Amino acid sequence: MEHPSAAAVVEPIYGIDERPPSWWESLLYGWQHTLVDISPFVLPLAVAAALGMGAAEQARLINACLFAMGLATLLQTTIGNRLPIIQGPSATLTGTLAPLAAQLGGPAMWGGIFAGALVEAAIGASRVLGALRRFLPPAVSGVVITTIGLALGQVAVRLAIGDGAGRNFVLAAAVVGLIFALQLLCGRLAGGIVARGAIFLAIWIVGLGAGGLLGAVDWGLVAQKPWFALPSLFPYGGPGFGWALIPAAVLVVLVGYLGSMVESLGDYAATCAVAGVPYGERHMNRGIFAEGLGSALAACVGALPCTSYTQNIGIIATTRVASRFVVQIAAGILMLYGLCPKFGALLVAMPRAVLGGVFVLVCGMIAVSGIRLLHAAEATPANGFLIGTTLIIAIAVPIHVRALDPAWRDALPPALSLLLTNPVVLAVVAGVLLNLLLNVLLPAADDEPS
Repeated sequence: MEHPSAAAVVEPIYGIDERPPSWWESLLYGWQHTLVDISPFVLPLAVAAALGMGAAEQARLINACLFAMGLATLLQTTIGNRLPIIQGPSATLTGTLAPLAAQLGGPAMWGGIFAGALVEAAIGASRVLGALRRFLPPAVSGVVITTIGLALGQVAVRLAIGDGAGRNFVLAAAVVGLIFALQLLCGRLAGGIVARGAIFLAIWIVGLGAGGLLGAVDWGLVAQKPWFALPSLFPYGGPGFGWALIPAAVLVVLVGYLGSMVESLGDYAATCAVAGVPYGERHMNRGIFAEGLGSALAACVGALPCTSYTQNIGIIATTRVASRFVVQIAAGILMLYGLCPKFGALLVAMPRAVLGGVFVLVCGMIAVSGIRLLHAAEATPANGFLIGTTLIIAIAVPIHVRALDPAWRDALPPALSLLLTNPVVLAVVAGVLLNLLLNVLLPAADDEPS
C-alpha cells in the first residue's frame, strides 16, 4: 500500500526501472556510486582492532566486506525493496560489535551477527513493519532525512579537514569546485553525461591526479595488494564449529540491528523521495528482509552486517540518476573490488580530504531532500513543534553526550547508549513519539494550517 502523502520530491532523469542509453554511461554512473563508500575501509578496522587482528587479517576483512556489499546490494535490488540503494557495513552495528568483540571475543561476535541477521530477516518477512508506516508521515520522514544529511555532514567535514593541514583544505576545495564546474558549466557537454558523472570525474582527477602530485596518495598500499583473491567461506568459524551463541552477545547485537533497521527505514524514505516514487509498505518489509538475508550471507564470508547507505542517496539527488540497473552495476563493481584487492586499494590510497569534500555536497543534497519533504507536510503548529523539537534533540543531544565523561557513557546500557549517541535513531524515536502526542493523542481542535 502506498502512502498518499509521501509525495515524490525529485523528478529523476532516469527512473528506478529505466536504463541509461549506453553501457559505458551506465558503467560511469555505477562506478561513481562505489567511490563514496569508504565505510568498508573504516568500520572493519574498528572491529579488527577490537579483535587484535594483524595487517593481513585486516586486509582480508576489508576485502570480504567489499564482496559482501556487492552481494547484499544485488539481493536488495532484485528480491528486496528494488530501490536503487547500496548496502554495506553498518556504523550503528559497528558501535555495538567492536565493544562486544573486545569483551567476549570473535566467536561470540560472529554468532551474534548471524543470529541477529536471521531475526532481522524474519521481521521483514513477517510484514509487521507495514503497521509502522502510519507513524512516519511527511513531517517525521522529512525531519529524519534532514537529520541523516546533517549528521553525516559532520563526518564529511571531519574527513575534509582531517588533521588541519593546509593540503586537506586545498584538496577538499578543489574537488568541490570541480564538481560545481562540471555540473553547472558543462550541463550540455556530451549530452549531459559529464555533468551527471561529475562526482566520478572529480574524485579521480583530484583524488589521484592532484593528490598524487601533492604526495598525498599512498601508492605503496596499492603496490603491496594482490591482483586477485577469492573470499573464504566461514573464515572465522561457523554455526556449530567456531561461532558461539551467547544470549547476552545476541541481545547486544540485536540492539545494533534495531538501530540499523530504524536508520534503514529512514533511508528508504529518502531514496523514494529522490527517486520520484511514493514510499510504500513493500519497501519497508522487503527491504528489511533483504538486509537480514544479506547480513547472514556476509557473516558466512567473514564480513560485517550490511545496511542501507545514505551517501548514495545524495548521489541520486545530485545527479538525478535513480536507475536500479545502475546500482546493480555498482554492486558488480563492489564484488570485483573484493576479488581484486589491488584495484579496491585505490580508494583507500586516495586522500581522505577528497572524499570528505564530496561528502559535504552529498550530505547537503540529502538535507535538501528532507527539507523538500518537510515542505509537503501540513503546516500546522503541531507539526512545527514536532519538526523543530525533533531536529534540535537529534543534533544536539549526541554532541553533548559525547562530550561527557567517557566512564559515564561506558556505564550506560547498550540500548540507551545507542539512543543518546545516534542522531538518526534519536530523530526517529523523538519524531514518532511527538507525532503520537501532538497529532494523535492531543490533536488541537483549532489546529488549522498556518
